[in-house]
Amino acid sequence: MSPVRNAVYLLALGGLAAGCHLDKLLSSSSGGGASPRGALRASAATSGSNLPTGYTVTLDRSQRSSIGINDSVTATGIHAGDHTLALGSVPNNCSVSGANPRRVTVLPNDTARTAFSVGCTAPATHLVFTIEPPSAITVLSQVFQVEVTAENDSGDGVPGFIGVATVGIETDGSVTKHAHLRGTTRVSLVNGIASFSNLRIDQPGVNYTLKASVVPTLTDAISRSFDVLAP
Repeated sequence: MSPVRNAVYLLALGGLAAGCHLDKLLSSSSGGGASPRGALRASAATSGSNLPTGYTVTLDRSQRSSIGINDSVTATGIHAGDHTLALGSVPNNCSVSGANPRRVTVLPNDTARTAFSVGCTAPATHLVFTIEPPSAITVLSQVFQVEVTAENDSGDGVPGFIGVATVGIETDGSVTKHAHLRGTTRVSLVNGIASFSNLRIDQPGVNYTLKASVVPTLTDAISRSFDVLAP
């Protein structure tokens, strides 16, 4: 195959063992007067359990190639300068160390290299309250915080889990049974954790509990019981 002038090539070789690389580059013809060009090699190294079958790697949000979980991919004929590289198709039970996407600088007639390190655990199955409500709060005037974490069946947090969590009253401890939970009750999980920092309850009562849910669906979390005191 004849190289195309000023083209960018992405080469991928799947199924390589850890530490193996795609060493033979396909060079593009720059021609006289063309801007300086170089190459970029990205590698992925994955550890843990419940491993995926592969990822995608995207250069400057346009050039995309598949890459194995312990593999490398090389792009040649790239304009010298700063470029953006992203590792995609990373499942929720895996997380990438460091920036993703990340900036990589390509120098003329040189090969820039970047490595994505990915750690995987068993997938998340349930939520758990990692910061419980206080044992007693004052009605309306006292703001309180709770936190929930996505965990797997081994009780390990799954920082790669992405979703939107909501919290609400599960057991209404008020006499009227019409208490309301006020504040921000819907937040996105960050690193597998959702924090609700400005909650209040508008009626006194005993043995309240909260329930946290998430989409995509995991098993709900139920808080410990707590009381809401009159001012």
